[in-house]
Amino acid sequence: MKLYMMRHGETDWNKQGRIQGSADIPLNDYGIALAEQTRDGMRAEGIHFDHVFTSPYVRARETARIIGGVKEEELKVRETIREMSFGSFEGVRLSEVRTNPKYHDFNLCFEDPVHYVPQGTAESYKEVFSRTRAFLKEDILPLEGQCEAALVVCHGAILRALLSIIGKLPLEEYWNIHQPNCSVNLAQVSGGEITMIKERILYYHAKHMRGGIL
Repeated sequence: MKLYMMRHGETDWNKQGRIQGSADIPLNDYGIALAEQTRDGMRAEGIHFDHVFTSPYVRARETARIIGGVKEEELKVRETIREMSFGSFEGVRLSEVRTNPKYHDFNLCFEDPVHYVPQGTAESYKEVFSRTRAFLKEDILPLEGQCEAALVVCHGAILRALLSIIGKLPLEEYWNIHQPNCSVNLAQVSGGEITMIKERILYYHAKHMRGGIL
């Protein structure tokens, strides 16, 4: 079975470089266009999906509906692949987090994830990896032999967790995984194992790749 995992289209907060996390921000016009171009590019290669999984957040659901060519009610919405929560820091520009001393402790989330300690309602990497592993175990692996292809539409941090788990990457490499909006990653599910085939596939041609990291 082929497994396609991708990041949602662009939002205004992506464009502005703001940290989104659990903030439920919709796609902007450019994000919708990216999703439509990605859909058309995948269809041109004969790619279709038997199952379409998505995060509950609107930016992911909108992207999944466009890419999968399905109705809203046909989406398989999973809380396990919602974006990582960054608590009270959501909405802050990432550039400010990296330069303003008052954000020093939170900046460890991106600069030194191994030693990052979340504050308030923000999630830990342990929590994110736990629910991402649960998604793969409970929703993806059981599909082997039952279908040909499945699509997963999620977010920057969750996509990095998926790729880290599948590729057995150390946490230190987490933010070195570059995933633009609507980038697609292809894996193979066989013998109860998931192996990567190709990462960061772009089915669109953008003049400027933007969207930040979250």
